[in-house]
Amino acid sequence: MAREQIVIIGAGFAGASTAWWLERMGADGVLILEQEDFPGAHASGRNAGIARQATHDLPTSVLCALGTAFLRDPPRGFCETALMEVTGGYLFEASGKPPISLERLQRTALAAGAEAYLVGRAAALPASAAFEGASFQSALFCPTDGVVDIHALLTSYLRGLRVLTGAKVTGFEQDGKRIKSVLTASGKHQAGVVVIAAGPWASEVVSLAGGRRLKLRPRRRHLFHSGLITGLNQRAPYLWSLDPEVYVRPESGGWLMCPCDETDCPPGVPQVDPNAALELARRLKAALPALSATPVARCWAALRTFSDDDGFVIGRDPVVANLFWVAALGGHGMTASPAVGQLAASLILDVVPPVDPGPFSPSRFA
Repeated sequence: MAREQIVIIGAGFAGASTAWWLERMGADGVLILEQEDFPGAHASGRNAGIARQATHDLPTSVLCALGTAFLRDPPRGFCETALMEVTGGYLFEASGKPPISLERLQRTALAAGAEAYLVGRAAALPASAAFEGASFQSALFCPTDGVVDIHALLTSYLRGLRVLTGAKVTGFEQDGKRIKSVLTASGKHQAGVVVIAAGPWASEVVSLAGGRRLKLRPRRRHLFHSGLITGLNQRAPYLWSLDPEVYVRPESGGWLMCPCDETDCPPGVPQVDPNAALELARRLKAALPALSATPVARCWAALRTFSDDDGFVIGRDPVVANLFWVAALGGHGMTASPAVGQLAASLILDVVPPVDPGPFSPSRFA
């Protein structure tokens, strides 16, 4: 093609949200390349759908809070159905020795603009039958958290956009420190800007382009579903123990459960560890004993990708002039995606960003 275009590599939440914002801001010629046969084949289509705003640090919480506000009240015409059910959520300390305290999580959430209230055990217990027998003294209640329809969200981002599936990137044509075109097994695509939103493959693709070498770490995590449980309140809040870390929420008539396990894993579709169910049972027994004997009907695994400092990587590559990163969203990709896409699109189009981009810049890594 004759004109330059913005080529986005990856059609998950990072790439799809960036593309949606670029077009909303008036960009012309946005093309998404997806290596799989359909968008959201990996982390974007395999996550728990929990919108949680209280995180480990302020920059991440700011993007999660902005993203959750978007999900609760999306722009007119963005989606055909509601994207998010506001159920609230409880973070609690089962052991009293969590890696991050409830007080710190509350300060971070409040500074990010989210609601978060420290409540005592007596106030939290009526929220869920799953709390019965749990040994905690206090909890952090986040009333504007909830559950997101992940498929409706991804579909809404991609509606009307140009997406080529089965388009695995094999290389780049370059002129000095600028990319001229992206090469795939199915053809060549000229590019004025290239955006790497390839999840666990992001560092590999950037290396093909000669960009900054960042070691991103994909980590496997398991999710379980109990099958149908009669009488379970489907609007109950999620419950998230910080130590041992495990979370549960109602889903499809049963419990969706996660032991919050983390195992380094190469990019791809991770295999299910046969011992993962035992780990789930162990953590539930310690944190939510009322659920320790919950049956498991289905199990799957997905990858979350982290940077060396566990922060997002969003911004211009320090080496290749027209290359941008939108990667290492560390399990917060769905929740933060509306704000991540807006920040990335602002940097690409050189307009005022919605938040300080400094904490997310690839240049922060020496």
